[in-house]
Amino acid sequence: MLTTSIGRIRDRYPEANFNIYSYYPGRDGELINDPRIRVFSATPLYLVSVFLPCSLLLTLLKALHLTSLAKLVPESVRSLDGSDVLIDLAGVSFIDGREKFLPYNVLTLAPAFFLDTPVVKFSQACGPFNNPVNRFLARHTLSRIDKIFARGRKTHQHLQSLSLDTCHPDPAADVAFLHQAQDRISSEGHQQLINLGNRLRSESRKVIGICPSSVLAAISDRQDSNYHNQIATLCHQLMAQGYAILLYPNATREGEMSKLRNNDLPVIARIVNQLKDDNHTPQPLYYVDFDINTPGIKQLMSYCRLVMVSRFHAMIAALAIGQPVIVLGWSHKYREVMEFFELGDLVFDFSQLNSGRILNTIRNTLDHESSIRQQIKQHQESAKASAHQQFTYLYNLLDQVDSCKQS
Repeated sequence: MLTTSIGRIRDRYPEANFNIYSYYPGRDGELINDPRIRVFSATPLYLVSVFLPCSLLLTLLKALHLTSLAKLVPESVRSLDGSDVLIDLAGVSFIDGREKFLPYNVLTLAPAFFLDTPVVKFSQACGPFNNPVNRFLARHTLSRIDKIFARGRKTHQHLQSLSLDTCHPDPAADVAFLHQAQDRISSEGHQQLINLGNRLRSESRKVIGICPSSVLAAISDRQDSNYHNQIATLCHQLMAQGYAILLYPNATREGEMSKLRNNDLPVIARIVNQLKDDNHTPQPLYYVDFDINTPGIKQLMSYCRLVMVSRFHAMIAALAIGQPVIVLGWSHKYREVMEFFELGDLVFDFSQLNSGRILNTIRNTLDHESSIRQQIKQHQESAKASAHQQFTYLYNLLDQVDSCKQS
């Protein structure tokens, strides 16, 4: 979502500068080497201890016409104040059952409200809002946003239930459908990707790609479930039937293998180790154990006959390149997108994972691979047109801001 947003904005405004507010500012700052992109902290601690109070301070200084003292405020706050728009790329926000994230959902937006920086929430999953606390915070926060794009029919319905008088939510497909290879802003894992790609290219067996999720792994661990075991069992059964397996991530933090948040590499390592411990031959097993970006992920998927994913944007990437995809997910957000492509029957709840059922689905999908690829292709342009609505709105907003500055 981030690299696509930067890429499509640069299509219209090639000289634009970008301020990224990141949960991992140190790591992201190391990966990005672009003079027009700056990375600032958006960790919970920084938001509470620095960003929010300093935003209030800068607001007060401006109200008192003491702008000469603004230099005392951190650059991160001044950069937001000087931004023409804040684009929220949360992915998911204000969802019942994820109440512990509600403070972060609010705090990432509140400084922009204080500084009068316009806020546009690009397509993401929101709601339901049955929890009174979630409903209260969502209604009072989202009503301050200039524009909200809902990712899917259910999210749109959830947002409409809030009756946001000041902000009309519009449905739109995920911006990642508009991703292009040249949008990359980092080049991690370049040589490892070449080496793995060469091995996959020479593989004579049909390659099945599997993208596990650290989110599902964490949920599974809390519920004493067996997500890792089920995936490992499925890999073993597929290899026994003559398929090659590629385990690949959608989110990576290679240097922090002890942490699951936004990091699928530990999940892959655990599955691989379990397969090796069970004395299964690793020969038809390929896996990613390094940082990788979106173009790299798409390149690896191109070597597969189909993929099974548990990550939302891994699903989007597959659909964007016309790849047959089976989804093992956890919320309505997966099914909504797959139903748009008339592939709702390929979505399964991870808590009901059954390797026998998945095996049958994989075989049936491969039997109809050509028609499924054609079906995906027929819906791609509609998905892209829907996603582009967000940039049409954004371009108009930025043009208006620019016009006001000139006048």
